[in-house]
This record gives sequence, structure tokens and C-alpha cells, in this order.
Amino acid sequence: MLNFIKIHWFGLILSVVAVFYTAVFVMVFLSPRQDELKRGFIPCTEILVQDMFDCNGKAWCMSKAIVKNTGCDTKIVLEGLGNWVKGKQSTPWANYLFEPRIDKENNQDEKHPELEEFYRDNRDIKADMEKLNRQWQELEKSLPNDKITEVPVKEQAVKENKEEVKDEQTASKE
Repeated sequence: MLNFIKIHWFGLILSVVAVFYTAVFVMVFLSPRQDELKRGFIPCTEILVQDMFDCNGKAWCMSKAIVKNTGCDTKIVLEGLGNWVKGKQSTPWANYLFEPRIDKENNQDEKHPELEEFYRDNRDIKADMEKLNRQWQELEKSLPNDKITEVPVKEQAVKENKEEVKDEQTASKE
């Protein structure tokens, strides 16, 4: 066993680090994204968004912000583990995997009067869309095949083009 560790120590350390950061990624992915008390990874994400916005598209700056955010997320995970060991919380993930508290009054879908009017005037949008699709198909069937690909050109534009060609021909003869 000791010989195996001597030979593969670098790969083992790299594997442990990769598994740890993959686990952190999964925990961040599964954690709530909105909470009234801003618990878990939410403060780290808000800092990341602000840092990315301040970067103005600079790749190196964005990379540094992502690394900083990964450190912040890792700190949250390690704090949860520490609090669990100390007996401050029931599970190691209790500080970032929780039932979010969302203020129902402020986060209700506010309906705008224009939107309410649109829905009142257009009760069945899906049926209207199906009707439009049927009419489009009927229109395509009623046109001959060669007419579908042709683009209508105004007669005046054709006449103007002919006059321009004549002017160019007379200018080149002179």
C-alpha cells in the first residue's frame, strides 16, 4: 500500500482536489438561488455578478472573479462542515441546502394592466396560432410552386435600372 502511494501520490492528490471541487459544484447547483435572509451561496453569487459586471468583458478579470467565487463557495462548504463538527448544525450541508424563505408579498407576479388587457383580448392564443398556421399552409398550396420562390419587383425599379444601364452604355461609348 505504501509503495502504491509513493508511486501515485500526485494523481491521488489531484483526484481528491477534483472530487472536492466537483462536489462543491454540485452543492452550489442544488442550493437555493433566492432567499430572504441571503443564506448559503447567495452572497458569493451576488459578489460574483458584481465582479463580472465590473470586468467589462476582460477575460483575465473574469477568470479572477470566478476563482474568487470558487474560494467563497468553498469557504461556505467548509464553514458548514466545521459547524456540524462543533454541533452548531444538524448536518454538514444545513447552511447551504435549506428551504428558502421568500417574501410572498414582494415576489408575487405583478400583472401589468397592458398584459391583462392582452390576455383579455386574446383568450386562446394557441388556437389563434394554429389557425394562422393552417391559413399559411393553405396559402402555400394555392400558389404555384414557381411563384413561391420568386420575389416581386416593382416595375418602377426595373425601369430605373434599365435607364442606368443605358446611361452607362452611352457614357462608355463616348
